Amino acid sequence: MNIRLISLAGVLLLINGGLCWSSTDNSSADSVSQPRLKIYLPRDVAVESDNLTLGKIAVITGEEALVSKAGDLELGMFSNAGQIITVDRSLILSRLACGGMPACNPVLSGAEKVSVRRTATVIKASRIVESASSFLSNTIKEQSIARWELVKMPADVIFPANAQDIELVPRLVSRGTNGLAVTEVSIVADGKQIETCQVSFRPKYNIRRAVTLLEVKEGTALTADNTKIEIVFSDVPEPANWSTPYGLVVTRDLPAGNVVSSKMVKSPQPPVIIERNQSVVIRIERGGLVVTAMGKAVQQGKLGECIKVKNIDSQRVILAKVNEDGTVEPVL
Repeated sequence: MNIRLISLAGVLLLINGGLCWSSTDNSSADSVSQPRLKIYLPRDVAVESDNLTLGKIAVITGEEALVSKAGDLELGMFSNAGQIITVDRSLILSRLACGGMPACNPVLSGAEKVSVRRTATVIKASRIVESASSFLSNTIKEQSIARWELVKMPADVIFPANAQDIELVPRLVSRGTNGLAVTEVSIVADGKQIETCQVSFRPKYNIRRAVTLLEVKEGTALTADNTKIEIVFSDVPEPANWSTPYGLVVTRDLPAGNVVSSKMVKSPQPPVIIERNQSVVIRIERGGLVVTAMGKAVQQGKLGECIKVKNIDSQRVILAKVNEDGTVEPVL
């Protein structure tokens, strides 16, 4: 009987001891697995300083002392205003370990990577170009210039400041012989010059040109019926002596829609007024006195040309200019 009681007590003791050890082990395991830091990572963050710490990019919860220490861990530094720094989970865990916090058992949630940018003021390139273009239009007054064409788009200007009063101040740097205008736009923030940008423009001119409306055969005169005048943009200004080519004749066949250049036309030939061996009147008018004589044309003559004429009375051959009325006037 006593033996049985002792045996039963021993079994109960072993069972109770086992249960106690099991409870102690579980409690210890729970204590180890219980996280003391929770770190939430957003996808995008904007910070106001160049120095980057974990506390500026993440939401950290847990024991106050650990949160403070983890928040001060440095993750990098911005080298320029427009830079974007990417921070991933492995970098954070590495910094925690290097900072003497390997046993804080952190739990990371949220994004796998955080894109961090510096809070900055951005002056768009389009605003810079608009300022320079408006300045040129108001400064260079040339009626032949239709507009200014941008040569190359500048980059956006980014500076690490939340400026309240921003002003763009353009000025003309140079004007080339080809018309190219170079401007410089100064960006002034709160009364202080931050940046300058050079912006170049080439002028576009309004010019007139003649275009055939239909096929024009060689030797045909240009008229309003077969040719139109249109206004187009050009890189060079219109020649000062440009005039409507109506009345000029083309030197070769021109298809419809062809732009007529000065090399494609010539002045019409004057009509033949006098034929060879034709009898003509030699006429001299001086101070109200008119003297005439009969002559014979030695050669054919067009209006305004000088031809040889034989005086019938004296048989002398003289040089005379052909007039529109068919008479000739001696060239003295």
